[in-house]
Amino acid sequence: MSAVADKLVLARVLGPVDVVTTSGVVAIGSRLERLLLAALAVSANQAVSASELADTLWGDAAPLSRDNTLQTYISRLRLALGTDRIATEGDSYTLVVAADELDATVFETLIARAASTRHDPEACLALCTRALSLWRGDPFGTFSSEDPFRLVAIRLDEIRLFACELRLECEIALGNESMVVGSLEALVAEYPYRERIWHLLVIALSLSGRRVEALRACTELREILAKVGLEPTAAIRQLEDEILAEKANVRGRLQAVLSGEMI
Repeated sequence: MSAVADKLVLARVLGPVDVVTTSGVVAIGSRLERLLLAALAVSANQAVSASELADTLWGDAAPLSRDNTLQTYISRLRLALGTDRIATEGDSYTLVVAADELDATVFETLIARAASTRHDPEACLALCTRALSLWRGDPFGTFSSEDPFRLVAIRLDEIRLFACELRLECEIALGNESMVVGSLEALVAEYPYRERIWHLLVIALSLSGRRVEALRACTELREILAKVGLEPTAAIRQLEDEILAEKANVRGRLQAVLSGEMI
């Protein structure tokens, strides 16, 4: 990896681990260097001991020259990030980044802002779209299922799914229900037990004039849940009854979803 003297813009872990500088994306050379950067990023602005880093990199198979090899990798990362970006204190190392210099932190901040602006679907949608654009794949790339990244990756994925739901809610609130039916159908296929997505799908179908398909979605959800001994929530059952009676206040129910009163 060649030396980069440019200023760090963003360290990225929402996908393959790399960094963005003022000159563009800088690929981190070896797998172990990427793993080291991921280990520092998962504890950004907190000291991580050399022994913890070595355990992440090698487990029980650390080389005899462990400390020297680790210092070599740290030096290479400093070339990519900037010499002041990895601080050393005793036998510990700290990745030093501002809140807007790590994509996972930026993502969580944007979604927190989006959740607080649900009453304004246009503003909320813009924040969700911006946040989701940061994702390039599995959190921490190929390391997502490994310790110490697995639980953090699961948490980030859950927030991403919430962001997807929130974005689709906003699209429906802005009158784009026909455009999001396909996305909602894909999500219920991937997450069949997530009732909030089913609720949004039924609302979107109903608002699109697809009453029969909305009722079919309710039936499909009931069958899926019955296999694990569950029933749909009262909110979905009531919406289904109202659609059957052709008395559904679907727009009102959407506002209840957006305000967090349902599901």
